[in-house]
Amino acid sequence: MSLEEIVARAELTVKKKSWRGCQSWLAPKSNILGKDTWVLPPLPQSAVREREGILEEADRYLQGKYTLLNISFEEPEIDWHRDPQTGKRAPQTFGPDLNYRDSTVTGNVKNIWEKNRHHHLTVLSLAYALTEDKRYAETVEAQLLSWVEQNPFPIGVNWTSSLEFGVRLISWVWIDRLLRGSPSHTHLFGEKGVLWDTVYWHQWLISQHYSHGSSANNHLIGEMAGLSIAAQVWPFFPESSQWQVLSRKILEREISLQTFSTGLNREQAFSYHIFSLEFFLLAGIEAQRLGTPFSANYQQWVQRMLEVIPLVVDVGGNLLQYGDGDDGMALLLRPLDSSRLDWLFRLGRQCFKAQVPLPKDDEGILAATLIWDNPEQEAIEYKLPQNSVKFDDAGIYVLTNQRGSRSEIFCVADAGPLGFLSIAAHGHADALSFTLSVAGVPVIVDPGTYIYHADMEWRKYFRSTKAHNTVTVDNCDQSVAGGIFIWVEQARSNLIHWEEKPEGAVLVAEHDGYTRLAGRVVHQRKLELKNKRLEIGDRLEGNGVHSLEWRLHFSPLCRVDLRSDICQVTWDGGRLEIHLDSQMQWVLARGEKEAGWYSSGFNLKESIYTLVGTLDTKLPVSLTNSLDISHES
Repeated sequence: MSLEEIVARAELTVKKKSWRGCQSWLAPKSNILGKDTWVLPPLPQSAVREREGILEEADRYLQGKYTLLNISFEEPEIDWHRDPQTGKRAPQTFGPDLNYRDSTVTGNVKNIWEKNRHHHLTVLSLAYALTEDKRYAETVEAQLLSWVEQNPFPIGVNWTSSLEFGVRLISWVWIDRLLRGSPSHTHLFGEKGVLWDTVYWHQWLISQHYSHGSSANNHLIGEMAGLSIAAQVWPFFPESSQWQVLSRKILEREISLQTFSTGLNREQAFSYHIFSLEFFLLAGIEAQRLGTPFSANYQQWVQRMLEVIPLVVDVGGNLLQYGDGDDGMALLLRPLDSSRLDWLFRLGRQCFKAQVPLPKDDEGILAATLIWDNPEQEAIEYKLPQNSVKFDDAGIYVLTNQRGSRSEIFCVADAGPLGFLSIAAHGHADALSFTLSVAGVPVIVDPGTYIYHADMEWRKYFRSTKAHNTVTVDNCDQSVAGGIFIWVEQARSNLIHWEEKPEGAVLVAEHDGYTRLAGRVVHQRKLELKNKRLEIGDRLEGNGVHSLEWRLHFSPLCRVDLRSDICQVTWDGGRLEIHLDSQMQWVLARGEKEAGWYSSGFNLKESIYTLVGTLDTKLPVSLTNSLDISHES
């Protein structure tokens, strides 16, 4: 930690001691006047499918049936402190001191927090706005009243994380807007609304307890976006103007600090690229709406973050999956199972002139119209690049053939930093790993994340080198973990050669993660895509005898058969024949202790085939494996 971070943590310790000793908390008197002038815009007829999806989802919530972070459960009377997965109820103790990382204390805290982000309440509120059916508004009112009752400031797990305060504030801003005209709105958000004290404490605690130093990643962005939006839309408190200045200053700073010049997020976790973009975009739009836009520089960074996305998405629309991903959202005004991108692309085109594809079939139009009722004044032309593309600063390389066509070969390789800041919290030990999709179908996959706090062994596995499509040396990770969100030694990657070719591309890179071992091992990899063949050449430099493992992880869609030095992989419409280096011993693993697992989303885990080659050998050594791809167009 830096000296600045040590000082900030010491100051927080003093603050906590003072807060802990406080016998009562009284919010200052607020002046609930001059609310923003948002009104429900006319919704296009083309939003009918999304409208139906919202109402179906809201009707399930009326019955107390929920699916949050891929966990389905029923709670007729919602318990804001209960983890629906484990049944564990977090204790009602002083929030800032509660050890939420200990699953024996809180259960899976991510599940509790997801419930308390109130995304389901924005869906219910939107259902009311679409239908004026008072059942939806009354359910929102009842749940928010129960939330206030069950979460007195500052007691319990819902007063531990400033990121959660920020997300919740954004949800409440939209609940305020969508419930207007209902008696429930008057009770919650009227001049004497019962929610205003807790709204104040959310903003106050963010201003006192926002992320610093090595923790100032996407958390800081979400905290400041929530504070910025709430302080602008609800400027009712003595500190509101201060909060506006603080949050704007930090967001203006962090958008460049946390984004590579090519537009990719520095956390080396693509899920957090989307998460951070949502916060930046929503804060920027609120400022535009209120006539106090962020700087041109800020808007250009948002544009850049939007425009990079189509460059790293295959023809099937599959999002990259590298580093951590927890399915986090800044706001939910769309059906839960709808696209993460369509509403962002629509808003990006309208508000930031981003050159991104116009979504097909009017997907994303409901949320985009609600957030910014200002249709595009001019057509924005978008042309998908036809060749491979590199992002040197992020170390992400896309090797493609016949890009954008039904015959597309799409390979993404990681030769970049481990993660962001000194702890690289959301990075995985995946240097020189790659993924492969064919005609928009994932074939060779990154294993995902699965879980954070609730199971340390699975957390360790899914971020390990063995869980990725690269080489493990002496059963060690390339980087050394010091905790579930800390890497104390980080592998560094280095680009040696990149060349784009009409039929594909060539990437040569290396990493130094194993130089800490006896013999100072360096792993160099060459990936060459030429038409429908991908050649993988690995060179392990160093001294002494070492144990090597070479792995590929296959999509759940794949059927895999290993015969001698040939591995055949098939899926509906395609086939992969892998010619294997005869120096290694090859096996297929599926659902074993340290091989054969895949997570398509948080809390989800399923068995897959993993191809494992092993070799004990004296270094240096070279390995060559090649993939021949065939598929129906």
